[in-house]
Amino acid sequence: MHTETTFTNEVINLDLLPNYENIQLSRPHRDYWKIICINLLIFFGLLGITMGILLFFVDEVKPNAKWIIPVYIILLTSFFLLFRVSFKKRGYAIRTHDVIYKSGIIAESTTIVPLNRIQHIELNEGLFSRIYQLGSLQLFTAGGQTGHIHISGIAIDEAKRIRDLLLNKLEQLENPTELNPNE
Repeated sequence: MHTETTFTNEVINLDLLPNYENIQLSRPHRDYWKIICINLLIFFGLLGITMGILLFFVDEVKPNAKWIIPVYIILLTSFFLLFRVSFKKRGYAIRTHDVIYKSGIIAESTTIVPLNRIQHIELNEGLFSRIYQLGSLQLFTAGGQTGHIHISGIAIDEAKRIRDLLLNKLEQLENPTELNPNE
């Protein structure tokens, strides 16, 4: 026997949807700014040494010193300012059903990943991150590269707690009949 189902396509009242913009986001740890500065100093230090060697040893480059040095200083200052503003704009939130990550200066980006789309989680600690006891979480999604979230600058203990919480929630999604031992 064939039963006919009626197709409906109702209009959704957008005022009833949750407003993610009002969510209080956690910011990266303040020591993460130090790591950003160290990385920028390493990059611009190597660039400066390379430019210095070229200016000192290559005669064809010496006449260009009058514009190479100011451009270097402008780039250095611009990068530090852009990274500082970017640092202040970043934030994340872990909610019951999803993870939110916000970043960007000119083009602000907010990524919301439902927990059921997360395939695996990585906890990373770089050399400088270990010095400051910070880590980064990388959430890989089933949707491909565009849905991945990389949250840097989290205190390592908090990053481990978030990782464990998310892994526990993912386990519950995969096995909904098992009871949560923390409840």
